[in-house]
Amino acid sequence: MQKKPLQFKISSALKNIIGSDLISDDFIAVFELVKNSYDAHATKVEITFENIYSENAKIIIKDNGKGMNYDDLINKWLFVAYSAKKEGTEEDSYDYRDKIKIKRAYAGAKGIGRFSCDRLGGELYLETVKDEENSKVETLLTEWDKFEGNLKEEFVNISVLHETIPKSNYNLEHGTVLEISNLKSDWDKGKFLELKNSLAKLINPNNQFEEDEFSIELIVPEEFENDKNEKEYHHKVNGKIENLIFETIDLKTTKIISSVSSKKKNEIQTSLYEAGQLVYEIIEENPFKDLFNVHLELFYLNQSAKATFSRRMKMQPVQYGHLLVYKNGIRVYPYGERGEDQFKFDNRKAQGYNRFIGTREQIGFISIFDTEDETNDQLRETSSRGDGLMRTPTYIQLEEWLLVTLRRLEKFVVDIVNWGNDLSEDEFISLPELKKKEELRKLIESLTKSKGLVSFNLSQDIINIIDEKSSKTVKSNLSKIIKNVKEGNFNPGELATDIKKELKRLEQLENITKEAQESEFEVTKENVKISGELEIEKKKGAFQGALIGTDKERIVSLQHQVYHSSGRIHRNIKLLIRHLGIENIDTKSQKHIAVISRETTKINSIAKFITKANFSLTASEIEVDLVNFIEDYINEVYLFEDKIIDTKMSISINKNGLELEKIFRPLEITTLVDIFISNSEKAKATEINFSFKVLKKKLYLFVSDNGKGISENHLESIFDLGFTTTSGSGIGLFQAKEIVNSDLGGEIIVEKTSKEGITFRIALQ
Repeated sequence: MQKKPLQFKISSALKNIIGSDLISDDFIAVFELVKNSYDAHATKVEITFENIYSENAKIIIKDNGKGMNYDDLINKWLFVAYSAKKEGTEEDSYDYRDKIKIKRAYAGAKGIGRFSCDRLGGELYLETVKDEENSKVETLLTEWDKFEGNLKEEFVNISVLHETIPKSNYNLEHGTVLEISNLKSDWDKGKFLELKNSLAKLINPNNQFEEDEFSIELIVPEEFENDKNEKEYHHKVNGKIENLIFETIDLKTTKIISSVSSKKKNEIQTSLYEAGQLVYEIIEENPFKDLFNVHLELFYLNQSAKATFSRRMKMQPVQYGHLLVYKNGIRVYPYGERGEDQFKFDNRKAQGYNRFIGTREQIGFISIFDTEDETNDQLRETSSRGDGLMRTPTYIQLEEWLLVTLRRLEKFVVDIVNWGNDLSEDEFISLPELKKKEELRKLIESLTKSKGLVSFNLSQDIINIIDEKSSKTVKSNLSKIIKNVKEGNFNPGELATDIKKELKRLEQLENITKEAQESEFEVTKENVKISGELEIEKKKGAFQGALIGTDKERIVSLQHQVYHSSGRIHRNIKLLIRHLGIENIDTKSQKHIAVISRETTKINSIAKFITKANFSLTASEIEVDLVNFIEDYINEVYLFEDKIIDTKMSISINKNGLELEKIFRPLEITTLVDIFISNSEKAKATEINFSFKVLKKKLYLFVSDNGKGISENHLESIFDLGFTTTSGSGIGLFQAKEIVNSDLGGEIIVEKTSKEGITFRIALQ
């Protein structure tokens, strides 16, 4: 039988697989699009949120890069998964030497970054002008929803509209504009500030040459007025993003720098600094055969360094992050994010609390870079943006190199700084300076052992560097002063200066000791608090804050996908109701839509707290204190330091000492709470309160907010499917009534409403 060649057919669902389903959050989507601007040799990117608090909201990303012509659109932008960057032909039609000062290494090369637009909105208008003679303004219009219809429709058969227009709508001389509309997520001031802080870490300024200019500006017109009342940069939404330059922090603490050279040189150079002074420098042969062109800078954060960082950055180090990773100057997500620990620093610290450095005691960065001769393609991001680098053999070597360097930092902090503590004060004082230096040299050499040692350089001022951190040194110097006074061998002026110097040093050491003691006290207090909370939780059996064992990381990685997918289902239900019109949907269809929407909301609720709950999520019912359960859920998910969800609203709970042992389904209650908080946010409320009261021997839950309220004329319809006075779907309160009536056997009514807010009353027994 003759063989016949066949071809793959591609479903329109491919758009979701490489677009909205692949990107874990909105920030990463924005990052991907800024990366594309960076790779296009842009020197400036403007990210504008236009009419963001209205139904006509748009995200506009404009750059002044090299732009595209018609051929680029056809052969590159519309050619899915093709990457001219990876092929090495990206600059074939563009002489960057005549246009810009320096050629950048590419931040991306997967050929799918443009599908990040699908994560942000349902429609994309693209406008671009190539940096060339006789350039034209080319446009594309992409309606992503067209790809979500019939899955049997082939991807290539769904049209993207092109037009060449006479004049740019955005006054482009050259560059590209992405105008994203029909947004899929809500944005507010808190989210803008979070985006701003994240963008500040997107570009590693230490990797940029002086002539390589690149700036990012955030523009939200609706926040201009609010910004006028803010003095601090970190509280203002609008403006140029300020990059953190690690050298300018100049933390007076221990820092280690390690650089793995090119393949040709094949060396690793490591330097350790104490309070800005070089302690030692070591050059060794590179034992990692596949690792090259990487650089690490890592600060150890003692209490003093943390205080300095907080004062200069107007935020605590833990809020900023820890060890960031950059590839060709662009950040690789989510390394260094608060709560993310890809390199297992905190796992090590748990095994030796006083010997190892965790994420809270460090800050720094790893840079991975390509050169024209050597490409680090084995250290590349996964296609699922936000999951970090692929675990190739080279990545394993990167981890090993990082661990070797970290151990050197840890050993210096633990062993060198504490050197001499095994000696008595008399022994330390009587030890000759040369002997001290020799002993320290031997100790440092033992900490920097290397089979392939090329050179080793120890600071000549090592004694003074270490002495600055030792209380015994103060006593030693004071003993010498006393001896000189007794022998009459002193100058009064010099003596007074020496005593003042030692007293100042002693005061500094006392402050450091005090800070350490306070830190230890806080840790002890927190441990006692946790122990007490665990004991209470065991007794009441309510919503608990424990993590789900060893499967946590795998669950968290799936959490993003679950949350996103449930959101898309909910959004499409909303669009379906809007398209059909609630008056045209029969009662039976309304019931089916309500069930689908309710189950979707429960899935959404699971995704929010799945890493927090240690009761069985598969249990249909539990019997615990319902009042405590609601309080614990709100605290864990919305209020505590490691909360899962950020909200600009102030949330308060008043139990009034009440309890109610009741059998209920956990997900029904968490869904009910989520509905009220979500509705209050849509009503522009700044405060919401959950309060429990007893009236006529019955327990009630009152939920009040200070949002825009609802007209008396609409009270009869407020719990109807599809009814809404906000930008919502009109499903939430319908679901809330179903949960209260069917699952709790209670009743929900509007207690009062006005232009200043609304209060719901829910009977719980």
